[in-house]
Amino acid sequence: MATSEQLRWLWTAEKFLATDQHEFGDAWRYELVDGEVVAPAAPSPDHGAILSGFATALGVRLRGNRDGCRPEVGSGAVPRRRQRNTARIPDAMIRCGDHPKVVFEVVSPSEMRQWRARDRKRLDLQVVEGVSEIVELYQDEYALHVYRLTPGGSWDFEAIGGRDATLHFASIGVDIPLAEIYAFAVPEQERDEPADREAAPA
Repeated sequence: MATSEQLRWLWTAEKFLATDQHEFGDAWRYELVDGEVVAPAAPSPDHGAILSGFATALGVRLRGNRDGCRPEVGSGAVPRRRQRNTARIPDAMIRCGDHPKVVFEVVSPSEMRQWRARDRKRLDLQVVEGVSEIVELYQDEYALHVYRLTPGGSWDFEAIGGRDATLHFASIGVDIPLAEIYAFAVPEQERDEPADREAAPA
């Protein structure tokens, strides 16, 4: 197992991605940030259920895709122009050919409070070669934030919310209803609604 000094100073993105993660320790996943190996917190059951529903919906729609696009979970993404000592591991991605095209993160309630770290990860993902859309899925509500690369090189922002809403991927021409994404994990704020309705006066 690597020593703490090795984990902090000796890693490039290429070396990190080529190394078995068990070399770093017993955490469920690791990332490389500014040359330092870090371990994000393990996902909650709802986090995993959202990711499962999302991956299932993507797999159905991408099967037989003529551009060779496919869903992946836990693959590395490395910035192309700067920070070659950084390698992010998004929750999921769509890869078309050699490069990721869309990356996804499920945002937990605790990550909502850590907005600086979340913004930093998004900025790292924006400079990964091939990435043109970044999707943040919120664990506790039917809500997504989508960042799309424009032809001019800037990033547009779209907020999508509600169980009946649909996520549109402009880069690959695929639509997925939020109801499918959250099929196995009803957001917490929605769980109380039936009880609230029953308690309301007639």
